Amino acid sequence: MNGFIEKLQTILVPFSQKVNNNKILKGISGGFSAMLPVVMVGAIFTLLANLNIGPYQDIITACGLKKFFSIPADYTTNMISLYAVYLIAKAEASVLGMDERESQASGVIALMAFLIMIPLGVTGTDADSGVTVAVPGAVNTTFLGSAGLFTAMLVGIIFPWIHNIFVTKNIGIKMPDTVPPAIAKSFSALIPAIALAALAIVLRLLAGMTSYGSVTMLIYGILKAPLTALAASPFTFMILLLVCNVLWFFGIHGGMVATSIMAVLYTELTLENLAAFGAGQALPNILIQPAWFAMGNIGGSGCAIGLCLCLALFSKSERYKALNKISLPSGLCGISEPMVFGVPLVLNPIMLIPMLVAPLVTFLLGYAAMAIGLVPYMIGVNVSTGTPVLLSAFTAWADWRGVLLQAVLIAVAVAIYYPFFRAADNQALEEEKAGTAAE
Repeated sequence: MNGFIEKLQTILVPFSQKVNNNKILKGISGGFSAMLPVVMVGAIFTLLANLNIGPYQDIITACGLKKFFSIPADYTTNMISLYAVYLIAKAEASVLGMDERESQASGVIALMAFLIMIPLGVTGTDADSGVTVAVPGAVNTTFLGSAGLFTAMLVGIIFPWIHNIFVTKNIGIKMPDTVPPAIAKSFSALIPAIALAALAIVLRLLAGMTSYGSVTMLIYGILKAPLTALAASPFTFMILLLVCNVLWFFGIHGGMVATSIMAVLYTELTLENLAAFGAGQALPNILIQPAWFAMGNIGGSGCAIGLCLCLALFSKSERYKALNKISLPSGLCGISEPMVFGVPLVLNPIMLIPMLVAPLVTFLLGYAAMAIGLVPYMIGVNVSTGTPVLLSAFTAWADWRGVLLQAVLIAVAVAIYYPFFRAADNQALEEEKAGTAAE
């Protein structure tokens, strides 16, 4: 067993280090982390506007609150690409070693380039007259929402790299030393801004010659199908769960590795579900980001809620009874560190099997429940770390069936952990008795 663990360690630790040190993933992950308040504001207000409870809908409609709750989504999740391109570019610039002022400039330049590549002109049908209306100077907001997210990520990564070349080669307008640094930095960004604006114009013109018509639609058309197919497969999600929890077994924060990849694969799908939920349409995607904490890692990494409740319900040793006082409140709120390092789960061969099996089983049961229609698809409101169990289910599904499903999954996790916890608890009890006898 020790030899197997050592072999795994020699493979997974370098892999984790490479992923964590990857500048592209760090930039994307940093940008999405900074974007979380915007996404959550849009998601919460969308949930408030569309919560499917008849009496509640009657009340908010009658008093005008439904229109009020519907406003934030138009300027948050429906324009998410604007926030993403700036924040990803700023984060990527910081990863590349630019200072705060240069990083801000890189974010602004990327935002400018992203907007330049969006063609003007919107054509639509007037709802009242049925006449087709063209507005030449309008921006199609479709490109600002989830449909533009792939472009936002690519622009947010590539343009700071080019900007960094100008910075490292010291290419820019030099101001006298008497000029305040803030102003000097602004002028130094002028040359790269002009060059990158020109690049954006060229890309726009070239993309306009294709059948896609724009950079955004070109990127969306090329990447949408393969990434959606990859994300829609439950095996992709299972691999991410395995990688996350195997790394945690070695004491490495597996969530940092897995969630950076998840952001690329599942952010757009999550926003698509949220937009469909807000519009009262059928939810298009069965697998989205909230499944991570709502079905897989319930209560934290390793589906630790199962172990948490074993500690609370079945502990006989003083060691685990004492640990329960810390693990129970944190575990119920999705924070698994007290169990990971207190039981411990790290480098504990007894706990390796349930730590890997429980998340896979609960995820597959939840996936099957949605696939056969017992439970609806998740609505697209992200479940963040620290959200209490059951509340995380209501947040993810906005439906009592989702809450019931998670309760069943928690019971399954307890059942999986129970025999392994009994072995660990009995061992601790014997050590305590031996210690007492020796005294």
